[in-house]
Amino acid sequence: MSETGLPSFEGVDSQITCAVCGSALQRPMWTVRDTLMGSTEQYNIVRCPECGTLRMSPRPDFSERRSSFSDTYPLFDWALGRKRPQADQRIGRFTAQINEINHRQRPGRLLDVGCGDGFFMLGMQRRGWAVSGIELHEKVAAYAHDELGLDVRGGAEHEADWGGQYDCITLLGVIEDLDDPNACLQRCQEHLAESGLLVVQTHNIDCLEAKFFGPHWFNVEAPRHVWHFSPDTLARLLAGNGFRQEALLHYGAAYVTERSIENRRGKVFPSSPFDRVLRKALIAPAAKIMPKLGQGIMIESYSRKGGGKSAAVAAATGRQG
Repeated sequence: MSETGLPSFEGVDSQITCAVCGSALQRPMWTVRDTLMGSTEQYNIVRCPECGTLRMSPRPDFSERRSSFSDTYPLFDWALGRKRPQADQRIGRFTAQINEINHRQRPGRLLDVGCGDGFFMLGMQRRGWAVSGIELHEKVAAYAHDELGLDVRGGAEHEADWGGQYDCITLLGVIEDLDDPNACLQRCQEHLAESGLLVVQTHNIDCLEAKFFGPHWFNVEAPRHVWHFSPDTLARLLAGNGFRQEALLHYGAAYVTERSIENRRGKVFPSSPFDRVLRKALIAPAAKIMPKLGQGIMIESYSRKGGGKSAAVAAATGRQG
């Protein structure tokens, strides 16, 4: 047992410091595995006692985590031919984001970092934007480029050429995957126009659902998700890198709740008449109600340039291992 009374993890890498406050301190939280892809490998999730940010430590090296985004990763089903893509349906998944961005920013140049199969970009292009994207998985990037005709570059965000200046940069489900979120946000600072908009979407580790399911919560998703932010720690991360948050939106997803139930039970949900009643009477309504109460399982920050980089985050950037 550790001095905190929590179980100790062997081999914890103290060099993986907190991205938000720079602290090297950590308290063990959970031991988890990759339930999405069916791996039996175990990973440790620790909590920063200074600011509350959760992170995976020790962190597998980038090449190992990159390989976990394999061809069988479910979000690649459409790009890799396992499901037939319907453009309007796929774009429709991003209706809220497309409308929100266009409400806040006139069409111009957009860079989508971690763009996946490109349908969000296609939706923005239809609204008058000149779009570019970066996608880690080379085959998925090739699909967006070759089949959808989009300007998409294959490779990790720290490997690819970002090009020039953009009026909007989006990181939708990306910040939690990165070795160094601060370095990525500094690149956003460099490539975002002075009046530009930064959109960062990630899961909310502080929501009631995350607290209820704990290590079984679907969005823990080790080893792809390294970082787990709350509304407060995400705002601190952005402010530390010179961004001024002007809005934070909450979203729900019944799919995440159902997969979390599966993780806890160890069997498919729904698998009984009671499960189907539970889905209709509780899970589906909660996905709509909880975001309105500030309890979304996903959070989405809309930010502009403003302020300076804090000493704590500067230290964190320098020490990321």
